[in-house]
Amino acid sequence: MAIPKDKEELVKAIVDNYKKLTTELSTIPTDLTTNKELDGHSKNTLMSINDLVAYLVGWGQLVLKWNDKKSKGLSVDFPETSFKWNELGLLGRK
Repeated sequence: MAIPKDKEELVKAIVDNYKKLTTELSTIPTDLTTNKELDGHSKNTLMSINDLVAYLVGWGQLVLKWNDKKSKGLSVDFPETSFKWNELGLLGRK
């Protein structure tokens, strides 16, 4: 996926990719969503569809938090308070 050049392209990419994701997720039977068959975000781990969705929601919440803090002129702890960029696996499990 190309990096969006402006806000309009970013919004379009978000909407388009969200549609693709929801279409794909809707094809998965509910009873299979807890099976840990996907490669996890940490080395030698597996995750389920439910884990993947929770991971994506968590990142979405972080982005909203960063935006909110920035709009209020507050400093932002990247990627999150008490976590470093090389600890994303731990953050993902949180």
